[in-house]
Amino acid sequence: MKVLKKEIIGILKDKRTFLIILLVLIIPIIDLSVEYKQMNVAYARKHEKEIIARDLMMKKECEKDGSKYFTNWISHPANASFLARNTQGHASQMLLLWLLPFFVLNMISDRYISEEKRGYVNILLSRGSKKKYYMTKYISSFLIPFCVLAISLLVNFILSQIVFRGGYSFLGIETLFEDKNELWFRLEGKYPNQMYLLYIFVTSVLAGMCGMITQSLAFISKRYTITYILGFFIWMWLQTTPYNLTYATQPFIEYGFEDFIKSVMLYVGVGLGISLITFIFKVRQDEL
Repeated sequence: MKVLKKEIIGILKDKRTFLIILLVLIIPIIDLSVEYKQMNVAYARKHEKEIIARDLMMKKECEKDGSKYFTNWISHPANASFLARNTQGHASQMLLLWLLPFFVLNMISDRYISEEKRGYVNILLSRGSKKKYYMTKYISSFLIPFCVLAISLLVNFILSQIVFRGGYSFLGIETLFEDKNELWFRLEGKYPNQMYLLYIFVTSVLAGMCGMITQSLAFISKRYTITYILGFFIWMWLQTTPYNLTYATQPFIEYGFEDFIKSVMLYVGVGLGISLITFIFKVRQDEL
């Protein structure tokens, strides 16, 4: 525990790591401000009574002819939060989630390459167990991205609860919540905040997996260029699969539990598989 604590404290004291963490924290906040303007929340609150009255009237009219009417009132806080991806173009989500290897490598994973070039790795390996050294690296490469992204998404979610308080619109996705054949959709409709928190946890776990994958690449290549290229290649390759990042990290969409769990299993499986193979290889290599 002392070694792990020292490793994490050392990483957090690094100025580059601090700047990357700050950027990861800021991106969802900027996205929320864009969502606020896009949804005309200030106007909606100013004309709340008129909008709600019009909604009720339109709903009654639609019920007469058997059609559905979706409210023009502001979004539900969970639906306005970062992972719901309701800003036009989804630029913030693409920046943070698609380029996650860049953030994770600069945050922690490429630190090993610098230590290797300075000969610091050999000093550390001579002082203690090789297994313990690599395990510490893997634990920190998972924990730091996990915690940073979890905090970032939670801050965004809390701010959304304040800014979009009283909102209940899901922008037309409400029809899915009535699907009797899909429990997942009904749970999202009945417990949107709790389900959103689940997606925060899963997304943070996948960020940790990204940390472990890029850490493995750093162990193997020991070169910045190769590590960054391979990190992006693997991450983008995963995006091209039938069960890409969207299914595991975006709530309130038309894909159910089966797609969600398969996507999670794909990313976790690849992350653990690459990490386990690399760990065994490095320990055995250094013991020869």
